[in-house]
Amino acid sequence: MKKMTYVEVLNKVVEGASLSAEEVEKVVALRDSIAKRNATKSNAPTKAQKANAALREQVVNAMEQGVSYSIKDICGLVDELHDATSQKVAPLMAALVEEGKVVKSVVKGKNFYALA
Repeated sequence: MKKMTYVEVLNKVVEGASLSAEEVEKVVALRDSIAKRNATKSNAPTKAQKANAALREQVVNAMEQGVSYSIKDICGLVDELHDATSQKVAPLMAALVEEGKVVKSVVKGKNFYALA
């Protein structure tokens, strides 16, 4: 019998075709390997994620209520971001907007951020 790949077996499963005992073993082995891989994965934040979380908190603490800041302004507020590019700061601000801590407004195509 021809050796089947996981993709071929899964295609049969998706199509709803009946499976032979060998194909069932292959699907069970795939399920078990995925479960094993997921069990060993860590959901703990990475070093970069921890650093970015700390930077986001510093940005929020440095901002004043009622004042709108551009990315360049925000870089000047936090010492660690003094040499950062807008490509580094924009995702930090997007995360803060998503968390609801900061609101974003666009004026003449330029993004401004203020405390929520």
